[in-house]
Amino acid sequence: MSLKINSDIIIDRNVINLGISQQKMIRNGWGEDVLENTSTEVIYYENDGHKIKGYLSYPKDLKEKYPLIIWNRGGSRKSGMIDEFLACGMFGEIANWGYIVLASMYRDEDEFAGRDVDDILKLFDIADNIENCDSKLIGMEGWSRGGLMTFHILTKTNRVNCAVIISGLTDITNHTLMEKVYFDIFGSEDKNEFMKRKIQRSPLYFAENIDANVDMLLIHGTNDEQVPHTNSLEMYEKLKDRMRNIELVLYENGDHYLKKFRKETSELRKNWFNKYLKNTIV
Repeated sequence: MSLKINSDIIIDRNVINLGISQQKMIRNGWGEDVLENTSTEVIYYENDGHKIKGYLSYPKDLKEKYPLIIWNRGGSRKSGMIDEFLACGMFGEIANWGYIVLASMYRDEDEFAGRDVDDILKLFDIADNIENCDSKLIGMEGWSRGGLMTFHILTKTNRVNCAVIISGLTDITNHTLMEKVYFDIFGSEDKNEFMKRKIQRSPLYFAENIDANVDMLLIHGTNDEQVPHTNSLEMYEKLKDRMRNIELVLYENGDHYLKKFRKETSELRKNWFNKYLKNTIV
């Protein structure tokens, strides 16, 4: 049974059908239930004249309404794009917890938290027109740059109930690893102007504008060589006295992708969403 969406924002949508070898990898990586109990689609939607690729994942059992998780990807431009196989595994896992998942791959003209933030905001309009989606209950998850995008969203809407941010990027002013990428995307020959643009994109500098009524979980590995864990630590210090509820979990020697702590991270995320969107912990 296909999920019904009563919206002309969606230009095209197609259910992903994986080959036998990829199905086996989903079983081994995320479990039989994810493969058997969820559907994942590629969607294309319109925003500001752009045709934007995204994903929609949901439980196959459509007898009830499900809360929504908006998932924000990391990387920049094509780097960090989620392919169809990963979408079925990553988003199918969340859908299997009993959620509808929407994820944007952002517009091709990536601005790294410029007008591309609006590509995420458009997902709220889509969710409001999904028949089995309870869009009054919304969680948000962001990894790396996706964490940065999440913080931007939390300055523009109060519709997000809870958020999970993993290996979140919060300060790009001294993030030298990506300096050339930043310059290519939003740089300026004027050093002061370039710094101004980096500050505008860095959540650490607008923490006071983030919606305080969000239950927020920050997760980071202390051996993250791509986004130092101090990004989450400093953000936690900025927010701990003003947020309704915020927790910071640091994994000793964990890398950017928390590969050694995959199971623990998955349980943390699931329990957080279940607690603050369903009032249950499984």
